[in-house]
Amino acid sequence: MGVFKAYDIRGVYNRDFNKETAYKVGFFLPKLLPCKYVVVGRDVRLTSDEIFENLCRGINDAGVDVWNIGLATTPMVYFATVFLKADASVQITAKGIQRHEDHPHDGNPSRRRHGPQGPRAHGQRA
Repeated sequence: MGVFKAYDIRGVYNRDFNKETAYKVGFFLPKLLPCKYVVVGRDVRLTSDEIFENLCRGINDAGVDVWNIGLATTPMVYFATVFLKADASVQITAKGIQRHEDHPHDGNPSRRRHGPQGPRAHGQRA
């Protein structure tokens, strides 16, 4: 499946991935990143709520709690991951797309508190 990248999932929602994919990502994320809870943020894109609902249902069905931080930027999710001492987080976003553009690409960058996509990988202090 071409939507899975090294540290995120990218594609057009309901073409490249769908709510079942979001559910499966949520369900298997705690197996890849063992954790007690996952911090989840999302952007204002119309599809973000549906992706969020299915992703979180998968996380919960795997026996892990979701800490919903609501509408958030990627730096806000980085901060929440470190501040809340979370071992995993997900940001539902249209990565790299300016917010004024009507662009169909959505993504689910997943993060690990001390992993390669954590705040220190981007020059931020943890």
